[in-house]
Amino acid sequence: MAITSDLDNIVKWFETEVCPGIVLKVPNDTINDGGYEVVTSTPAAFAMYVPTQDRKPPDVAAPIPSLCVQLLKGKHSPAQHTGQMTIQLALAAWNPGEHGGEKAIPEEDPQAIGGVKYHREPSETFKRSLEGWRDVWNFTDKVLQAIENTEYIAGLRLVKENNIEYGPFTEDGALVSYYPYWFCWVQFTLEHGLARKIPAEYEKYL
Repeated sequence: MAITSDLDNIVKWFETEVCPGIVLKVPNDTINDGGYEVVTSTPAAFAMYVPTQDRKPPDVAAPIPSLCVQLLKGKHSPAQHTGQMTIQLALAAWNPGEHGGEKAIPEEDPQAIGGVKYHREPSETFKRSLEGWRDVWNFTDKVLQAIENTEYIAGLRLVKENNIEYGPFTEDGALVSYYPYWFCWVQFTLEHGLARKIPAEYEKYL
């Protein structure tokens, strides 16, 4: 068992089994009002830490929306030849409010087909609100459903008897707003077998 390879495999499992079924808004910290042209993406999956915008992989649309697989602690039981890993998923979404999209404005143009061309302007239906929290909780629901419906994640047994916990991110026990970013966590336990190389001095007796 290698900790790093297990984490990489868990990331790939969520990247394959969960993320493709979720579509969320991609952040624009410069324009997040009615002028924002809505861009969506499936969440990226990372191990341990979420990279900053300037350090994200080239094939990733943005660091958020994302799912980050974090190892909180591990435990080995040599007598039972098993080990357990407490995994936390950090889920992140961005949504400043309701975007109504764009509207097409006609204008005369003798050179255009039919003498009319259209230019696009931001829709005035944008409504800034704190309702973006619904995105990250819908994200959480999808993740919980995927975990609950499986027995193994990346070849590691889901320890269902330890339960699956989840919640919003808090500071000093209080629920806080990171508007327009929204965060949740999901925590569960995975079990694996221990395979250790037999010391050379004992191999001759086997």
